[in-house]
Amino acid sequence: MASVNRQQGLREGSVEQLLRATILGYSLRQIAAALAAGLICGLLAVIFAISDAALLFSGDLSHHVTIGIGICLFSTIVLAAVVALGSSYPGMLALSQEVTIVTLAVIAASMHTAMEGIRSEEEITLTIVVAIGLATSITGLCLFTLGIFRLGRFVRFIPYPVIGGFLAGMGWLIVHGALGVIIGETLTPDNVSSMFDQASVAKWAPAALFAGLLWVFTRGDGGAVVLPIALGVALLLFHGVAWLLGQSQAELQAGAWLFQTSHQDRLWPPLPDVPLSQIDWPVIWAEAPKVATMVVVTAISVLLASSGVELTVRRDVELNRELRAAGVGNFFAGLGGGAAGFQGLGLSLLGHKLDAPYRLVGLIAAVVCAAMLFFGTALLAYMPIPLFGGLLLWIGFSLLHEWLVGSFSKMPWREYLIILVILLVVGTAGFLEGVMAGLIFAVVLFVLDYSRVEIIRYAVTGENLRSSADRTTDDRQFLMARGQEVLVLRLQGFVFFGTAHKLQAFVRERMFDKAQPKLRFLVLDCGGLTGLDSSAVRSFIKIAQLTDGAGTILLPTNLDESVSQMLAAGGFGPQSGLSIRTFRDVDQALAWSEDCLLEEKQLALARREDDGIEDLLAEAIGDPQISLSLLSYLEKRECVPRDIIIQQGAEPKALYFIERGRVNLLLKTPDGSSICLRTFSAGVVVGELAFYLKQPHSASLVTEGDAILWRLSRGALAKMGHEAPATSAAFHRYLVRILAERLSLRTR
Repeated sequence: MASVNRQQGLREGSVEQLLRATILGYSLRQIAAALAAGLICGLLAVIFAISDAALLFSGDLSHHVTIGIGICLFSTIVLAAVVALGSSYPGMLALSQEVTIVTLAVIAASMHTAMEGIRSEEEITLTIVVAIGLATSITGLCLFTLGIFRLGRFVRFIPYPVIGGFLAGMGWLIVHGALGVIIGETLTPDNVSSMFDQASVAKWAPAALFAGLLWVFTRGDGGAVVLPIALGVALLLFHGVAWLLGQSQAELQAGAWLFQTSHQDRLWPPLPDVPLSQIDWPVIWAEAPKVATMVVVTAISVLLASSGVELTVRRDVELNRELRAAGVGNFFAGLGGGAAGFQGLGLSLLGHKLDAPYRLVGLIAAVVCAAMLFFGTALLAYMPIPLFGGLLLWIGFSLLHEWLVGSFSKMPWREYLIILVILLVVGTAGFLEGVMAGLIFAVVLFVLDYSRVEIIRYAVTGENLRSSADRTTDDRQFLMARGQEVLVLRLQGFVFFGTAHKLQAFVRERMFDKAQPKLRFLVLDCGGLTGLDSSAVRSFIKIAQLTDGAGTILLPTNLDESVSQMLAAGGFGPQSGLSIRTFRDVDQALAWSEDCLLEEKQLALARREDDGIEDLLAEAIGDPQISLSLLSYLEKRECVPRDIIIQQGAEPKALYFIERGRVNLLLKTPDGSSICLRTFSAGVVVGELAFYLKQPHSASLVTEGDAILWRLSRGALAKMGHEAPATSAAFHRYLVRILAERLSLRTR
């Protein structure tokens, strides 16, 4: 029994393997699903291609619409096949798109206007067709380059409202072009009144009604199914009414109700018998800025469409691969005169909803479009122009509704204003002008918004922030009293022309504030700066000139190498002759400014050189008799510069009292360098914490210059406890007070 089941399984497996091997690796169910989805998507792609062609060759170029249909169908065939094979998502479909068609339509109309009356109609048409193909191939090369160098992410830096304004502008251009398709001429301010003629109203009113019905019935999940049904019903209704009214096909074509096919035997290639020498190349080169805009717009659209597919199907999509696939497709489509396009969000999601996320769907859709391109010419004679005009109105109004109504409550009013500005400029001046106006407006808003960011993260005086240098009690009290003469400004962000003046104004206000003591030292902590521009450099120089004139010393700290180079190149620094001293960090700048204040009051090193150890001990302990008793237990040590008093990691054997000189607390890092953590001066006890905790020293104590220290060993301290308990108790109280004051300073 087991053998029979095994043989049956092998036979079933062999059949399955045979099917997979002979039919491109798809199962019968997958092939059926892909075939159904491919046919539906292919028919929709054909309809969209015809609508795009009507938009591409509208107004004065409407009699060349069959050429446009061939161009759009050929482009869809190439794009659908290439993207189906090269996309990172197997179910991705690509086709010619209204977003790029609008730009190409603007280019075609501009070229027609430039050559009308100068060149023959045949030369004008040839030049326009070549320009469309050239623009498409250039777009393809640029997209492919972006994908190869993985630069797709940089396109995302274009502000979102600008993209929204661009799409809203596209919606307006599509609506404007659709009305031109319907009434048979390009709408201008001079002929807009013709829209209300009885003949024009009879054309655009049904088209607008059809667009409204499409908008209502395609908003739900069943929109993909409703669209082909609605188109079929509209076709039957149109021809049924024409039959009842007794209108023949020739009469309908004469009245611009149906397409007139001037190339009955073919749709592609366009103009095969016209010599290329008739091309007007200067007119083509004049459209280069619009082509550049189309490249940017297409790249953005590829990323937006691919991201939309990624979010909906919940599957990762490699954006750079999508750029490469769209680039290859556009390049080869352009070689055949095709119009630019990219991944279609709607058709790709339709394939997903039909449970057919396979590459075969895109290939079948390409075959359907190819059948229409080469064998469906006669069908175009039965396609009503208002029907496709209504389809374009539906697409255009959908874009306008999404970005004018849908986005109103989703973004700040300033960003929404960008959309309105772009739409207004596109409608009055032009497409390229609208996009540029939007970018400029976005930059202005960014500058205004960023200029509101506080460049000064905090401002603190010497009363609340002091250096790590240990001072005597008298010194600390003096520095506290003079603390307002030292100001520390912590800067942050990128300093540019919009924010630099705020720093300058803040310093000026403090300098001339009569209610506060004169500012002696201004510390600029630049550790939070990310960069600065030339205007900011100029502001720094003005601040230095201001402080120098007022007798204030400017102390920049934490200067990044790039920031330091920019300031030096602009003339800011000690070499400028101004009162500027640069320090590695804020602590060093504070220690230096504190030393300057102490020297002025003869409370720093110069005064202490005249004080002996007896005076220093008496000041520290507070009792001359106790200090003399303490001195008998201390051992004098005279030191030279760079003399190591305490070695990092060594066991604590003594603590030291500084009589003269300065001692630095140095931390040795793993790379062998040393960091100065603290500086001690005369009248300070050092090494006491490790001494009391009986733990290895965490850093080294090294003399800065010549120094005199007094050493108290562990044995001497024990001896003092037995022989002079009052002295020992006073000394311990002094150390407890010192440790408490240091802790208070660290936690302030």
